[in-house]
Amino acid sequence: MNQGIDLLSDILKNSGMKRRILSQRSFRTETHLPFPCGKSLGFHIVVQGKAYLHALDKKEVIELSAGDIALMPRGSDHIVSTEPTLKTRAKSQRRSSPASVPLLTLVSGAYQFWNTPVHPFFAELPTWYVMRASELGRFDRLAILTSLLADEVEKPDVGSQTITESLLDMIFSLIVRRILETKMSKPKTWGHALRDPQIRLVIEKMHADIARDWSIDDFANAAGLSRSAFAQRFKDVLGETPHKYLTAIRIQKAMELLSSTNEKIEVIAESVGYHDAFGFSKVFKKVAGVPPKVFRNRDRTESDSKFRFL
Repeated sequence: MNQGIDLLSDILKNSGMKRRILSQRSFRTETHLPFPCGKSLGFHIVVQGKAYLHALDKKEVIELSAGDIALMPRGSDHIVSTEPTLKTRAKSQRRSSPASVPLLTLVSGAYQFWNTPVHPFFAELPTWYVMRASELGRFDRLAILTSLLADEVEKPDVGSQTITESLLDMIFSLIVRRILETKMSKPKTWGHALRDPQIRLVIEKMHADIARDWSIDDFANAAGLSRSAFAQRFKDVLGETPHKYLTAIRIQKAMELLSSTNEKIEVIAESVGYHDAFGFSKVFKKVAGVPPKVFRNRDRTESDSKFRFL
């Protein structure tokens, strides 16, 4: 297997994701804390007490206990509460906790993708994914890392920013890896495609050289299969054609470049495999919904939003 490229890291980078570690919070009275996360991925780790997640677009409430982790792999505005319902109590009736024992201690982290990603990986993710402390075990890597993160956020010291960001990345990646493992048994998904060594090799080569003028023969030769066998197998495991997948990762990379650089559209088009700026613009609009110039202007206009990570 080609070790030259980390597919997940490449996908996350090209989606324009930014990370933010949110401080550990302890709540000693009944609390309803809103999280405007329509454009973010993120997670909540319950260090102590109980938390209740109320997704604004769903009726069910997710209950979390100490050691539980809730990952939000897709954007979702939600509220974290110390109570299972969001009914406001009169001030005199509000439940409180002794000063030494908070009702809830929570650590939260977030990754933001301001522009909706087009890679199929994101569409396959669930809105919420919960890992219970009982599933992890004392010596599970996730349990150890979340404990380290909670300690570092509670008692910051020299180098804490680097440490917390590294822990956040490791926790996020390990949880996504577990989600992919559960998806691998489902045909026509990106996770399932990664189980096929020959198809995975082709996907890695695409990501490593998106500007190349790939032909179906190039793909088939890389996989060691005939043209027809490769085309059918790729569609069977991933659910789309090789060139449709290639288009998705090209446009995803173009979105990142339009957002993060001042390069001319013609230069960006060529860097992602299109020698004709007009043809690139046409494909970009079909995939992203708007032409490249409109996308860039909108992105820059929205860059001052108070909810956007820099």
